[in-house]
Amino acid sequence: RDAAAWCPYCQKVWLLLEEKQAPFRIEKINMRSYGDKPEAFLKKNPRGLLPVVEIDGKMVSESVVIMQIIDQMYADEGEGEGLVDIPRAEKLMNLERTLFGAWCSFVFQGGNGGKGAFEATLDRVDEALGETKGSWFLGGSKPTLVDMQYISHVERMLPSALYWKGLQIRGSGRWKNMDAWLEAFEERPAYRATKSDYYTHCMDIPPQYGPGQTVKEAAPFQKLIDGREGWTLPLPPLTATSLEPVLPSSNPGDEAARHEAALSLVTNHVAVTR
Repeated sequence: RDAAAWCPYCQKVWLLLEEKQAPFRIEKINMRSYGDKPEAFLKKNPRGLLPVVEIDGKMVSESVVIMQIIDQMYADEGEGEGLVDIPRAEKLMNLERTLFGAWCSFVFQGGNGGKGAFEATLDRVDEALGETKGSWFLGGSKPTLVDMQYISHVERMLPSALYWKGLQIRGSGRWKNMDAWLEAFEERPAYRATKSDYYTHCMDIPPQYGPGQTVKEAAPFQKLIDGREGWTLPLPPLTATSLEPVLPSSNPGDEAARHEAALSLVTNHVAVTR
């Protein structure tokens, strides 16, 4: 996977491996936007795509293909459930690609021309989540490959739509089934281990996808997310109702947060002092 853990396609594969409790070893490779890939890696994977897995000496790329293989190999293991309703799963996987396209058209093009299509697709996703019992796309008590396919890009849609377009998705009251789905994911240790934050995503999206095209309605949210004008110490505590919601299960408290900040500072001391 990518060295910075920014790639959404790597994240979903990583998450599925963790949910399945499958044994694996990670090798970190930089994304192409951050320089050339090692020759040894390109010899095994000439296209240089990420993520890629090596299973029994065979290299497999494309995140969906990798996840399908993992899902079949560990169908009865770990926490993530296997696919049971194939036709519905295929329909939902296609809808995810529609959502991704609508997000790109909205966030990376000028003005608000793509807003209606993006919101309409979010409506369809929310309706799909409401068609089954429980929080997951295919029902049941655990996420499936379909949920893994959605979560990594939805995680990036939440902050980017706010930061560049001023559109609040989570907590707006319009997409309540998605809110419940996100909360269900955040109760799962495997997802919390892979999840990033609003600031990081708004900074790491442009090198991968290009810059988002901002509108004036986004200005207040940009100040709150990037801190250029919106952060005043001491920062208010993060809660489930914050602009960037933090559930109690994801909030280790002030003392643990200070330890995490200190560890990050020490780990990155070379870059910090550069």
